[in-house]
Amino acid sequence: MDFECEEIGGFFEFSLSKLNQFPYPKAIQYYSARSAFYDLLKNVPIEKVWVPKYICDSMIDPLLLLNIEIFFYDLNQDFTPILPEKLIPNEYLLYVNYFGLCTSIQKKILQKYPAKQIIFDHSQAFFVQPFDCFATIYSPRKFLPVAEGGLLVTRENIIPSYYERTTDEMVQQYQHGLIRSVSTATQAYDVFQGNENIFKDCLPKKISKITEQMLESFDYVNFKEKRLKNFKFLHSQLGEYNQLQINLGEVDSPLTYPMLLDEKISNILIKSKIYTPTYWLDGLKRVSENSFEYKLISNMTHLICDQRYGEKEMQFQIDKVQDYLK
Repeated sequence: MDFECEEIGGFFEFSLSKLNQFPYPKAIQYYSARSAFYDLLKNVPIEKVWVPKYICDSMIDPLLLLNIEIFFYDLNQDFTPILPEKLIPNEYLLYVNYFGLCTSIQKKILQKYPAKQIIFDHSQAFFVQPFDCFATIYSPRKFLPVAEGGLLVTRENIIPSYYERTTDEMVQQYQHGLIRSVSTATQAYDVFQGNENIFKDCLPKKISKITEQMLESFDYVNFKEKRLKNFKFLHSQLGEYNQLQINLGEVDSPLTYPMLLDEKISNILIKSKIYTPTYWLDGLKRVSENSFEYKLISNMTHLICDQRYGEKEMQFQIDKVQDYLK
């Protein structure tokens, strides 16, 4: 009998049922997207990377730490990148699928540049499957009720050497979610902010067993359908006011409903307990005031469309926006 017993009996541990729907079983798992990016860059001889000016500093930090040369590029009004006609050897392109709206642009990029030199950032497009390119990076915690996680899908044969994490750190990572479950987001916010600071460390670390179980337990098909339904309902009522051109036929993994107006109205919505996110204030130092990216940072309001909510919550947001626009 080859059975090896770890533990039997005692108090019950944290446990969830497996639905076996996790969409990326071959991905290398890390505790954050930036640590996944760092490990990719560390294991591959990359000299230069083209990076969008409109991006979180968390994706720039690994490049700086590894002394990789950075070339910043701008975006056109339709999110297409403004780049040279060709990429030279050992020069790579990082492109973000912004808000899950840019899948068609990714296809055009692959038609123009060598796939082996393209890195796609799907941190805002969790349900978009990886293309046949050099690498794709995901951030599950932007779409799912997990407190950590980064996924790396790559052609490269990378065997990660994970740095140790303490049990206290892994448990602490979930404290804000537990507090919100028994209280409110306001009560949990300071703890959430503290946990976010943990991710400033780019070192490759493995996700906890808690997160592993949670990733295997979700109904991803249902989550995706709910997001799309909410997004389409918001667009049906607010699309006429939105300065951002959205092709519904090309949207399959919305992060939020991004609404571009003459000014950001997040503060107005927050007063009604609609907690809208902001992306990415740290990019302001890289963009000019007359640029498309400046408008995205300064004038974009991100309405909530995730799987926790339905038509009632969507209509509440619509009413608040329309009241303001009257």
